[in-house]
Amino acid sequence: MGVDKYAKKLYAMQLIELMAHAQLEQQHGFRDISNSLNDDQVSQAIGLDSISASQLSRRLRELPSELLQMLFNDVKAQAGKEIGVDIVSQGLGRLRLIDSSTITLCLSKYCWVEFRKTKGGIKIHLGLRFFEQGVLPDDVVVTPARPADKTQMDALVVE
Repeated sequence: MGVDKYAKKLYAMQLIELMAHAQLEQQHGFRDISNSLNDDQVSQAIGLDSISASQLSRRLRELPSELLQMLFNDVKAQAGKEIGVDIVSQGLGRLRLIDSSTITLCLSKYCWVEFRKTKGGIKIHLGLRFFEQGVLPDDVVVTPARPADKTQMDALVVE
């Protein structure tokens, strides 16, 4: 997708690994994420000595959502293979869970995600399927934070 065409320091895969680490460690902001690189193990695993909070923000803003959708689909397919379920040709069970999480964003930098007068945000709507072997993510929809969860039900509940 050419996402690293002009990157000099922080490549897309490093950014994704860093964001995954931040999520697992429940870090609260770009500064915390930047400071996590002070840990030699994290720094070596990601292959990055340091990065500023502003560089993280800028790089994340430029990352195309299509890349993240492709990554989600790839992880979903790999999880299906690993647990022995062919997710393309089989149904995954009857019990489903649909949940959403709101992610707050700076309104001055992300004006398309207006949520309130002084706050911006997006909402991640995630569909999960439960079956005998475990749980598998089924689908994800990203929207601005304002619309209600029920507006995405048709996209997430497919019989």
